[in-house]
Amino acid sequence: MEQPSRKIETTILVVIVAGFVAWSAAFIYKSSFIAIDGKRYFCLIDDAMISMRYAWNFSHGLGLVWNAGERIQGYTNLLMTLLMSLATLLFDKSSAVLVIQVLGALFMLAIAFLSRQIAGYFVEGEAYQRQAVIKILTFFCALAYYPLAYWSLMGMETGLLTVCLLGAVLAALAFTHSRKSFLLLVMSVTLGLAYLTRNDSILFAILIWAYVIWDGFDAISLRKSIWRILPFVGLYAVFVVGQTLFQYLYYGDFLPNTYTLKMTGMPFFVRIGNGVGFVAIFLVEAAVVLIPATAELLFDFGKKKLLLFSIMFTALAYQIYVGGDPWDYWRMLSPAMPLVFILFILAANALVNAAVDTEFFHNYFLRNPFLSKRYLNELLVAVLVLAGLHVINTRFLPEIYFFEKPYQTDFNQKNVNTAIAIDQFTTRDATIGVYWAGTLPYFIDRRAIDFLGKSDRYIAHLAPDLSGVISSHGMTSVPGHNKYDLNYSIKKLLPVYVQGFHYATQDLSAWAKTRYVDIEYRGISLSFLKDSPAVLWEKIAHAKH
Repeated sequence: MEQPSRKIETTILVVIVAGFVAWSAAFIYKSSFIAIDGKRYFCLIDDAMISMRYAWNFSHGLGLVWNAGERIQGYTNLLMTLLMSLATLLFDKSSAVLVIQVLGALFMLAIAFLSRQIAGYFVEGEAYQRQAVIKILTFFCALAYYPLAYWSLMGMETGLLTVCLLGAVLAALAFTHSRKSFLLLVMSVTLGLAYLTRNDSILFAILIWAYVIWDGFDAISLRKSIWRILPFVGLYAVFVVGQTLFQYLYYGDFLPNTYTLKMTGMPFFVRIGNGVGFVAIFLVEAAVVLIPATAELLFDFGKKKLLLFSIMFTALAYQIYVGGDPWDYWRMLSPAMPLVFILFILAANALVNAAVDTEFFHNYFLRNPFLSKRYLNELLVAVLVLAGLHVINTRFLPEIYFFEKPYQTDFNQKNVNTAIAIDQFTTRDATIGVYWAGTLPYFIDRRAIDFLGKSDRYIAHLAPDLSGVISSHGMTSVPGHNKYDLNYSIKKLLPVYVQGFHYATQDLSAWAKTRYVDIEYRGISLSFLKDSPAVLWEKIAHAKH
């Protein structure tokens, strides 16, 4: 009977993959749009487009920079940016974005496969039928958790980081099972790639190395075990030291400019309060999954389960430490969710097993002629898991079913249209001042001025605005968006184009009326510096007529 069961399992997995590929294609299409030039554009979320600008400049000989000649590290995802540079080397700007979105779909499939493999280490003693159901549910949940899919398909490093993290966890579990040194090499390299993807993944690396030492070696020979593992830790350290040296030698700083922007100047307890407020929203939204996952660890403790849970706990603690995030789509928490789903599914399985053994269940359910006893346990587990998945995705259902466009698509379209208009009415000598530092600068080859400081050292070193004006998602001051100085960015630097003269507590609208000209072109509002030789005034006059 096992061979037909394997065929059924394979068929189900193939159907899930086909369904996800079709859904991803629809998502990518819905996130694209026809711009004012009549062409279809593909576009990532704006922060990912910042990395795309670095990638485009790098692949076209200008260096790994946001502006040619300015070495400021306004990204924190080196490996993802380098992958983007391969796409920008081979394709035009819009097509390169599409390639990254397709790559995001491939990352999601890899995440689902790795999650399924990890789940296998938790159900080794179960009957094949139950193993198959738990692994299929794990596979499906990894693909169906919308925030993870959203960030992967919209070009952020979240998908790549999750692949590296799960690959390292799988290698660690495999090592403690087989003690093969080759698996330590695999783990070291995947953790190193995770570090290149996001430096803060070092927190997860510490947990995974600690687990390997704790569960992978005999306590009696701990000293020998440490010596055995030391070369692989050293290999991981090469990634850490190597990138740190690169950052210092290339940019002149040991840490990215974005670290200075988000982490400096913010009083510790204010930042922690912001983080708590932000994470509290997630905890309420994900409680239906997190509570059973926690119970599974507490009531059936195991070292492997503790590893999975500790990664989620660390992600939550780190999210609090950095003071939250600009978007409540759980960008920094999503990489741990496939591991949480495994614990959740195991908890659902344990609950069903316990319920089936009760007298009440036998009297009122097992005597029901419409329920097949053979598959009842697995059916109930699937119902519980899918119900939990539905609840945790509830807020995102309009986007999942395409009743609404993917988050920030309308902003992307507006920024692309603006880039097209600026390109038409300015020379290459024009400068552009922006709040949205990704999409608009990527699609136009002009020197850009970042009003919010990701690629501006002066802004990054300012004191943050703690007035409460820049608040959202449980935060009183949003990291990465709470440092600005329009007097410097606009009055002093005088960009030829300005995206807006008002932000938070500063308003230069009255001053701007004497120095800038407002232009309306095909529904796009443009503000150009008066009498600037970089503006094609005759072309603007002709376009008006």
